[in-house]
Amino acid sequence: MASTARTRWSTLFVLGALALTGCGSSAARTGTLDTTSDSKKPTCRTHQNVLPSQDYTGGSDAKTLAVLAMMKYYTSKGTLPFCDTKPATAQDTAWAKLYTNLTKP
Repeated sequence: MASTARTRWSTLFVLGALALTGCGSSAARTGTLDTTSDSKKPTCRTHQNVLPSQDYTGGSDAKTLAVLAMMKYYTSKGTLPFCDTKPATAQDTAWAKLYTNLTKP
């Protein structure tokens, strides 16, 4: 009887752990601009994997060097095609929109 109870508790524990694993955040990931992966092909750019973090917003939480690096990147490469020839992703569009918003007069 004790082993049956132990098996039930073990099963319950495993199922609970699996259920909690599925409860992870579905919020969009934010992070830094990827400017290094395109160095092999300077005539194209790679897709961004994350949305801009607060470091790039240009507001009070922004980091000046991060914003300037992003501005430099999009000024020089923002009009280049993507290396895989696929259209812009939601992340790519968010970075381009941020650049546009920061450069508006």
